[in-house]
Amino acid sequence: MKMLPAMLATLAIMLTACSELQSYTGISTAMVFPEGCNVNQLMSELHDTRSMNKDKLQQTLRTWEQEFLVDPSDNHRLRLALLYAAGDESVRNTGHAQELLAEAADTLSNPDDRELAYIVRQLLDEQIVANRKINDLNKQIADQGNRIAELEQQQQELMSIEKKIQQRDNPAGVGNDQ
Repeated sequence: MKMLPAMLATLAIMLTACSELQSYTGISTAMVFPEGCNVNQLMSELHDTRSMNKDKLQQTLRTWEQEFLVDPSDNHRLRLALLYAAGDESVRNTGHAQELLAEAADTLSNPDDRELAYIVRQLLDEQIVANRKINDLNKQIADQGNRIAELEQQQQELMSIEKKIQQRDNPAGVGNDQ
């Protein structure tokens, strides 16, 4: 019986050591960069926004924006940029994310933070290019749809003209009684 408290203390220490990988939501998240880096904290905070309803997410966005205005530190800048870049559609703003990341490109003190900013900027740039291509293709599709409608209208007009010519050349069905 005297060993039970020692075993419980050992178990508690082991469980406490393992709990460092869990965010406050209780969901275990994998380490993205070596232990202790700011990037892991940022990714965990972004992950936590995934389960928020729209009202809570909007409130979080306003809070993070306010915190950035008061203290435009690397952490606040990256956290806000990640939410703008990869957050739920209701808070996504790629223009703001690019702006924040462009301003931080050379000033971030942590190399892991700089790498994260670079990766996110690159993905945003590629997304913008892809969106432009999609918009161009949609415009081409719309133009082709309009052209098809014009050609169908011309076809109908030609068929109408052909019918009138046939009726004029063959009035009142004369010669159709063969």
